[in-house]
Amino acid sequence: MEPNDKQIRIGVFGHYGNKNLGDESIIEAVIKNLRATIPGCEIICLSIDPFDSRSRYSVDSFPIRFRADFFSSGPVTVALDRTIESQPESDSAPISQPTPSLKQHLKTIPLLGQTLKAAARAVDGVQALKREIAFLKTARRYVDGLDLLLVTGSNQFLDNFGGPWGFPYTLMKWTALAKSADVKVAFISVGAGPLDRPLSLWFLKWALRRADFVSVRDEGSRDLLHKKIGIAPNVFPDIAHSLQTEIPIFGHRDSAHNLIVAVNPMPVYDSRYWYEADDRKFRAYVDKLSELCAAILTDGHELELFSTQSKDENVIDDIIDRLQTHAAYSDWSQRINVVRTTEVSQLMDTIGRADIVVATRFHGTVLPLQLGKPVLGVCYYRKAAELLDDVGLNEYWVDLDDFESPTLIRKYRSLLEDRHEKSLQLEQHMLRYSEKLATQYQAIKNLVVTSDSPSLE
Repeated sequence: MEPNDKQIRIGVFGHYGNKNLGDESIIEAVIKNLRATIPGCEIICLSIDPFDSRSRYSVDSFPIRFRADFFSSGPVTVALDRTIESQPESDSAPISQPTPSLKQHLKTIPLLGQTLKAAARAVDGVQALKREIAFLKTARRYVDGLDLLLVTGSNQFLDNFGGPWGFPYTLMKWTALAKSADVKVAFISVGAGPLDRPLSLWFLKWALRRADFVSVRDEGSRDLLHKKIGIAPNVFPDIAHSLQTEIPIFGHRDSAHNLIVAVNPMPVYDSRYWYEADDRKFRAYVDKLSELCAAILTDGHELELFSTQSKDENVIDDIIDRLQTHAAYSDWSQRINVVRTTEVSQLMDTIGRADIVVATRFHGTVLPLQLGKPVLGVCYYRKAAELLDDVGLNEYWVDLDDFESPTLIRKYRSLLEDRHEKSLQLEQHMLRYSEKLATQYQAIKNLVVTSDSPSLE
């Protein structure tokens, strides 16, 4: 079958649309590369926030989970120019509650308060089940016009956020919907872990055994899936490595200017964000990162604090609060730049200005590498450490749970000195990643454009 015989329709699926620019960089990379590899294909985004995805990528979009605001906004446009009527308002209407005065009165009656709470939970459960069934029926008709459901990257094989009914169930149900409509399913460069609960493992095993193509983004993810569910997928680099950028790469700024150190914090252990909050660990992390920032400024360099997700900005504010307690802050303030980005292009511009990057978020680590920017990782999980090891920066990361600020400061100064040499090494590693990802995109093309099995060599 030739590409022009039929327009290929691909649903690009992910837990994106939540203001996380690392995840958005994956979707942006996928859309650009699919259009280059399969000219004329139609892209449909399946995301957490279809309104955001429509706005960012100018494509049709559908939610991966029930959203009252989406289904109450009118008929849903689907592939093949058909429409699906929104679900009745009653499916998403809030359950009526007793008036506050009556609730207060009922709570005074022994045992009745607990009985009413249990009844309310039961009613909520029934309503949630009704909404899910209605959602599945609508989603099933939506996927009917697709040729491929493409589950794209990020760290979707996990259950520490949301438990089994978060990521694992969502991936299983969409795989089931796609296969029931005879739509091919591919998981590409997905990260795995933490992943511990038996029901999560069952959901993912069911989905992955029915997929037409599965790859993970690192050896650690493959080892985890092999150990936990008996599946050992192929390994391809993170999809964000295929992000096409117009920013000049592997160049060096005029050394006459102040050097710029870009720091990307993350709310690990922060009660405002993290699944397992720990105030002591979070304060220690912020204190150590603040000491690094103070050292950067003391050394006469410029400090750029940037976020890749909106919650990172809380940590940036915490760091600024600590820096303001230093006697030298009034002198430092002219060399502190806080960047709050909402677009991937803005994020890449920020990274492109830096000489080196200190990152905690995974994609705060991934994205600088393709611009030839050496990264010092403050790693909260194995994935970032494994990536830095693979690109020759094995001496430039610390374990977030087990590092001291003098060590971090020493490593930052060493990396700043070695930045030119490390940048040249990164160019070769990024070429290797680019070639591997091109092979994966070709394999995806083979799934939908020809009858050939995808080549994984």
